[in-house]
Amino acid sequence: MKRLIVFAVLLLVAACATRPVTYNRGWGLFNADAAEGNAVKLVYGAPNSDDIDLFAVCDRDAKVFELAFFTADSSGSVAEGTRTQLLVGPPGKITPLMASVQRHPSGEMMVVARVSLPPTFVRDWAGKRVTLAGQGTAMTLLARPDKAMIDDFLTRCGA
Repeated sequence: MKRLIVFAVLLLVAACATRPVTYNRGWGLFNADAAEGNAVKLVYGAPNSDDIDLFAVCDRDAKVFELAFFTADSSGSVAEGTRTQLLVGPPGKITPLMASVQRHPSGEMMVVARVSLPPTFVRDWAGKRVTLAGQGTAMTLLARPDKAMIDDFLTRCGA
């Protein structure tokens, strides 16, 4: 009986030791570097890292809002500059945006949409799971941005 218990404990320890590392993902809001102009960024990804799934940049000088997310097309099978549609928003309140496929400096492909300020549709994201779909990739961002963060982002954008 003792052997069975020891064996079970060893299996449990081995199972815990081989679990894949999971990263908590969340939302962040910050001002862009001075070299990037008069912009504010809203990002979703792993905290304190470059591992980002989505970024929204509000450039107050250019009066433009840019929304981008990384696609599953790491092979680059879709040509850069390809026009596509980006669907974004909480369930039941999806906003379609015209977008294009671009290559990020890291080499990854991303879908990028640009619209004029203010991006008031972002207000619909508060407290909800945000879904993005475009160029064969769809994802739901599980962490819900709180209302205060969304309001702060829109205020900084001039909305």
